[in-house]
Amino acid sequence: MSYIRDNMRGAPVINGNTPGCLIAALDALLVSGWGAAAPTTVTVASGVATATFASATAWQVHAVIEVSGGTPSAINGKARVATSAGNTLTWATSAADGTYTGSISIKYASAGWEKVFSEGTTKAVYRSTDVTGSRRYYRVDDSVNTSARVRGFAEMTDVDTGTEPFPTDAQISGGGYILKTTSVSSVPVLYLLAADSKSVLISIAAGTFGNA
Repeated sequence: MSYIRDNMRGAPVINGNTPGCLIAALDALLVSGWGAAAPTTVTVASGVATATFASATAWQVHAVIEVSGGTPSAINGKARVATSAGNTLTWATSAADGTYTGSISIKYASAGWEKVFSEGTTKAVYRSTDVTGSRRYYRVDDSVNTSARVRGFAEMTDVDTGTEPFPTDAQISGGGYILKTTSVSSVPVLYLLAADSKSVLISIAAGTFGNA
């Protein structure tokens, strides 16, 4: 499972003054990843990969990272951060001992979903790419400062049109609510979003401001 927190390097800010800020965080977690950095060296010894950066580059221990662009290619792929201190990062690997070269990039990894439909920066529809799951559509309307509307659909043809919505209008007209903040303010709130290949969890401390 991948996760993103407000205090991770490169993580988008969620606040009460920026429509679309929740979608920015979901884009990073579900689709694109975030916080990419290029190491100066990557070496492997006894099942441990060590990346060294030109300057201090913080990574959150246990978070999922994705390595790309390395030669030989065995170093590429997803792993969990084992340690991060100063300008070094380590993770467990099955790649052979040695020094790896190429245009290597390391970023926090996405959960591997796709963004099927969107409208500007304030509406988005996501879908899991895991064919073993139900692959329902996850629609987010983030056009209001303090809250977003979230709804699932069995099928969708565009960002606003779908069949078999859940919750239904009889349950919650227009879909469910996610409170982003209790104040129309540019001050960041604390949050934790997590996802695997089939599910998304959203936890926002809407009344707590400032990174911690």
